[in-house]
Amino acid sequence: MPKLKEVDINYEQIVELVRQLEFEKKIALIREVIEEKGYKEKFYLYTQALTKKYNIRKMSEEGLDTFLHERN
Repeated sequence: MPKLKEVDINYEQIVELVRQLEFEKKIALIREVIEEKGYKEKFYLYTQALTKKYNIRKMSEEGLDTFLHERN
């Protein structure tokens, strides 16, 4: 099996591969990703940047749920 670093795979191909996984395999993949060192810090920084970019104020869980449904 070729190493991923030696294969040219784009984002859309990865998304399509993940969509083909059974639910349990998707969950296992998510767990694997979030256990990666530094993932939580990077995710926190990313979400902070999004709140600044879109001027999203701090909200309760219910307020956030309403906000997200209004946007979709």
